[in-house]
Amino acid sequence: MAHNNRLFWLKLRTFMFGHPLATNYAEHTRVGVLGGIPIFGSDIISSEGYAPDEILYILLLAGAVGYAYVLQVSIVIILLLASIIMVYRKAIQKYPQGGGSYTIAKAYLGESFGLIAASSLTLDYVLTVAVSVSSAIDNLTGVLPWLAAPDHKVIADCLVILFMAWINLRGLRESARLFSVPVYLYISVLVLLVGTGVVEIMFHGVNPVKTTRIVEPALSGMTWFLFARAVAGGTTALTGIEAVSNGVTAFKAPSQKRAIRTLLVLGAVVAVGLSGLVYLAGSYHLVPSANNTILNQLGLLVFGRTVLYFVLIGSAAAILVIAANTPFAGLPILLSLMARDGYAPRYFKNLGDRLVYSVGIWTLMLVSLFLILIFHGDTHLMLPLYAIGVLLSFSLTGIGLARHTQREKEGTKWRSDLAVFAFGGILSFLVFVVFITTKFTQGAWIVLVILPILFLIFRTICCVYRGEMAEIQVTPAVMEDFRLHVAKVKRRRAHVEVSEYRNKIIVPVYDLNVVVLKALKYAYSLTPLVTAVHVGSDPDRVNKLLRHWAENHMEIPLEIVDSPYRATVHDFLGYLDKVEKKGKYDTITVAIPELVPQKMWHNILHNQTGQLIKLMLLLRKSILVTSVPYHPLPKESQAVNLNLPKPGLGR
Repeated sequence: MAHNNRLFWLKLRTFMFGHPLATNYAEHTRVGVLGGIPIFGSDIISSEGYAPDEILYILLLAGAVGYAYVLQVSIVIILLLASIIMVYRKAIQKYPQGGGSYTIAKAYLGESFGLIAASSLTLDYVLTVAVSVSSAIDNLTGVLPWLAAPDHKVIADCLVILFMAWINLRGLRESARLFSVPVYLYISVLVLLVGTGVVEIMFHGVNPVKTTRIVEPALSGMTWFLFARAVAGGTTALTGIEAVSNGVTAFKAPSQKRAIRTLLVLGAVVAVGLSGLVYLAGSYHLVPSANNTILNQLGLLVFGRTVLYFVLIGSAAAILVIAANTPFAGLPILLSLMARDGYAPRYFKNLGDRLVYSVGIWTLMLVSLFLILIFHGDTHLMLPLYAIGVLLSFSLTGIGLARHTQREKEGTKWRSDLAVFAFGGILSFLVFVVFITTKFTQGAWIVLVILPILFLIFRTICCVYRGEMAEIQVTPAVMEDFRLHVAKVKRRRAHVEVSEYRNKIIVPVYDLNVVVLKALKYAYSLTPLVTAVHVGSDPDRVNKLLRHWAENHMEIPLEIVDSPYRATVHDFLGYLDKVEKKGKYDTITVAIPELVPQKMWHNILHNQTGQLIKLMLLLRKSILVTSVPYHPLPKESQAVNLNLPKPGLGR
């Protein structure tokens, strides 16, 4: 019965998420330029659809004179876009492992600025999911009126987020296949809309019948501040551009070249789409409204109520949903990089069954659902928070690269690079300030509260990890004590044959540290039949452990259990099955090294693999399990150097 239940759940899991993929299959799961555009570009491509509305909402405060400035605003935004693309192109070239704003700011401005960039991107990714999904459902209320009810809208938002998480848990290639058609269909229809509209104006001019009413001015003419506000509103078209630099490792080799090509293609699409839409909107003197967007008005003017119009509106609604895919691709990669640096819980760096960072995907899903419930799926409540974080990360990236360029002065074009990076960084920061100032009372103040909280969370996690690492690192004194212990036990057993021992002890290890040495000392005191076992899913980690084992002349044998599917617990239990089948031992004991954190909440920073092994072994009658806890010294009795190197922690 138990076997049948296990088989049923295995089949259900495979049906939902697909067959697990081996680590050496990673290259086959990566994407090229055509796959990278829908995965990493859906957010920025969808954003250009409503950026003209945000620009005109502000410019029309000056009345009809505002139409004269739409092109100037779009030119400033495109210049900013070009500088940002140059910034991230450089970031991709210098950091092939990805990381974008976080990596650049941390490397060239310092740890604190790196964490500010990471906090900004994290906030922006989460808000992108909530805002994109909520906006997409809003657009569907015209077709499905029952979605307008608040409860129905919240349920629909949550179902869409669950769907997006499920698709991404199935892998990058799965999401690329599914989202490619609507994304490329939207791009094609948008280019056709802009091209047809521009050609019509060039040959026939603007039809006065199509011109809307003149807007009554709310202010006395155009001002620099109003112009800056319009630029700030239009920068919503730039959200998501940083995702490509975060996800370089998701591209096929040569990953850097493919990532740069994807970035350039996305930049060209946004530049053409945004400038074209703004130009047409200004020429026709269109007025945006909540129930009639600029894109919808242009679709009716250029295409009429034809098939192309309905394809445009349908694909626009679809891509708003798909825009939520960019954070599901970008945030897990960002968190994995932060986890490797010790600023996020270590389990964020572990690949799931389908070679994606599944813990990051689950986390983003849960936080996004929480936001939808808190704001009741109201797009207008969340929109003022949108794009603020990404502007700050743009600024830090540009300023960081400008500082690095000024210091190093590499190549003959360093002055032009410096100008581009500084322009992008400074302009992004000015737009960020305008955004915060103008949207402060509308909810932007929440960003100024959340960003410091995220910063403190990341910094606290880092301090906890560094403190634990300093406590458990192997020093020469600790290693000498271990050797003396082994030698003492050997002398005690000098007249006893090893064959007389029938009790076997297995110690699972992840790295060589004080916690593991304590478990090995305990095990070796009981029997010479001790084996350290490492379940190897990461070749780099395996090589590092083997090197440490050899350098310290460990007399206790180390066995490596291959884990191609990264199923640590499953493969460890499989190893125990093989040992048990040999029938050479009266008892088999698993001694699990455990670091006992000083504070209970520190447990959430560890993935509790040891606890899961103990739980699974409770069902095995012939296997004994014991924990060997290690309690770090109180902080007041240890001098922790926070700049110590970072040896690995046990899982």
